[in-house]
Amino acid sequence: MVGEAPVVSVADEGRGSERLGRYIRRLREGYGYTLRRVEERSEILGSLIDNSQLSRFEKGKAAPSFDKLRILARVFNVPVQTFADVLDLQAYDALKPADQNPEALFEAGTAAHRQGEFGRAYVIFERLAEISENGENGAAENHARACYQMAIALKKMGKLAAAECDLRRLLRRPEGSYPGSLRVRVMLQLAFVYRELGDLYLASVVARDCQSRALEGADPDTVAAALNTAGIIEEERGRPEEAATLFRRALDILRDLHSADQMRVTVQANLGGALTAIGQFRSGMALLRESLRHARASGWRRLSALALTKMAEAHLRKGQGDLARELIRESDAVAATGDPAYQDLLFMNAWMAFSMARADGRVTQSRLLFGRLKYLRSLLETRFPEVDAFDALVRGEMSHG
Repeated sequence: MVGEAPVVSVADEGRGSERLGRYIRRLREGYGYTLRRVEERSEILGSLIDNSQLSRFEKGKAAPSFDKLRILARVFNVPVQTFADVLDLQAYDALKPADQNPEALFEAGTAAHRQGEFGRAYVIFERLAEISENGENGAAENHARACYQMAIALKKMGKLAAAECDLRRLLRRPEGSYPGSLRVRVMLQLAFVYRELGDLYLASVVARDCQSRALEGADPDTVAAALNTAGIIEEERGRPEEAATLFRRALDILRDLHSADQMRVTVQANLGGALTAIGQFRSGMALLRESLRHARASGWRRLSALALTKMAEAHLRKGQGDLARELIRESDAVAATGDPAYQDLLFMNAWMAFSMARADGRVTQSRLLFGRLKYLRSLLETRFPEVDAFDALVRGEMSHG
């Protein structure tokens, strides 16, 4: 079925995973559970995991079966897909550095993230989290920042279940255990994860909480980020007027922050798209063209592709199919060239092209594009309106045989 979560692949109990074991232990300790408490909870849920068995899992001496993982997922209130995400991270273990200098690790992780090497960024920040877990003199803040960056890397790799779990665990830490501005950013990322999982209601609730917390005294770029997140969610809920208002407020804050140029151009592109959606085509396109010019000059590949996609959407709404198709081709070339490829933008472009082909009665072209959509959909855990529309189309075709 399109969009179905991949099956968790776990070895039999003769082969363990140290990474999975560490993760299960962190979950247990995060809830304050003893081994015996997990045993009691699992028995209540109908499948006993005794404390000695759980201890072997945590030490990597044995691997839980899929049924055991399902019980552990219920005990710790996480999606079972989280465990598959964790197992996938083993591929990056060889990249984990031995360095113990927090500043050097943070710089290396940030550089890897900037270069799009999200798996390497994850294990670098994981190393920083390990050395700061029980330290002093700011170690608690370093640990929180490292965990936050790990969650961002997970999100960038499309491992949304694991990212959601890690972000929620950060928010369970006591108020004051790390800076309030960082807590707001954690909430922002969680709102984005909920949005990408397709839960726009929950995303909007978290985004509103972010706004109120940010306005209580956070730094200006955090306030702007909260407003931008809320705007994106409103736009995807079909409320472009409300989205435009939020984007304008964010842009007003960012205009004088030279350290936030990329965010400013991103918000500008978002505002441009929202304005074209409410009929302000000329002013919206001017903002999008300016965003595209700045993104190209700065080498911001994703932002360049996003601006082109939004311009294509604007022309499609105006009935200018030829211009829309040309912009889709440009966006595809940018989004597909490089690592990573931006599968979400490629899917949005393919959906626009498919919609135009179907409306024009171009049967062969629409079939080819439908096949491309099926392939791209298989790569996406992210949910957004075009994905939902495609899934509904597939379900309709399946129900009619």
